Amino acid sequence: MKRLAALLILALGCGFAASAQKPVTVREFLRMSNKDTTLCRLHGVVDRIRNNVNGNLYITDGTGEVLIYGVRDGSGQGLRFPELDVRAGDTLTLVGRRSVYDGKVVEMQSGILVAKADGPDHANAGTGHAKVIVPPKFKGKGKNSFSGWVNGHLVYPKEARDQYIDGTVTVKFVVGKKGNVQEVEVVKGVHPLLNEEAVRVVRSSPRWKPGTADGVPVRVSYTIPVVFIL
Repeated sequence: MKRLAALLILALGCGFAASAQKPVTVREFLRMSNKDTTLCRLHGVVDRIRNNVNGNLYITDGTGEVLIYGVRDGSGQGLRFPELDVRAGDTLTLVGRRSVYDGKVVEMQSGILVAKADGPDHANAGTGHAKVIVPPKFKGKGKNSFSGWVNGHLVYPKEARDQYIDGTVTVKFVVGKKGNVQEVEVVKGVHPLLNEEAVRVVRSSPRWKPGTADGVPVRVSYTIPVVFIL
C-alpha cells in the first residue's frame, strides 16, 4: 500500500500532463461524491495556515473554504513545505484528490503545488524580509509586558490541575499590520489541555500598536513561553 502511494506521488510530481485534471471551485470540490477520485485543480487564496511543518492550510476562492492537508512540491525537487515559502494571503494552485477525514472533514490530502503568487503582505511576513525600525507595542494592561498580560488571563484547566499536569507551552504568533494577533500556533506543546488554553489566551490578546519599517506597518512574528505551574 505504501509503495502504491509512493508511486502515485511520484507520478504526480513528475508531471500532470499524463493525468486529466478537472478545474473546480471550492464549492464544487466540497460537494463532490465521496467516491469520486477525479484529479482536481483548485485555485485560491491561503486563508490561514494550521501547520507550518507539513503544510496544513485552508484556501478560499470566494465560493467556500477547504482544508489542504499537506502540501508537496510538484517540480520534482522534493522541497519541504517551509522551503516553499507559503504564507497567508498567497494565491495557490493545487492539484490533488478529494478525501474525507473521519467521515466529516472534506480535504485535499497531499496537494501538489503547481503555482504560487505572493500575497500583498508576503514580503513583510516574519523576520528577514523587512527591517523593523519600530517594533509592535502591546497596549493591553498587564505587568509591563505581553507575557504579564498572558499570565494574568490564564485559566488553569481543572482537569489538568486534577491530574497534576504542568509545564511550559511555547506559542508562536504574528502581530499583523493592523495590530491584531493572528496565526497563533503551538510550536512546543505539553498536553492538549494546556496547549488549547495557551492558544486561547494569546488569541484573545487586545490589539497591539503595529510595528513599522520606514514608517510602513509590517507583520512581525513572536514566540513566547506560556508557563503553567501547579
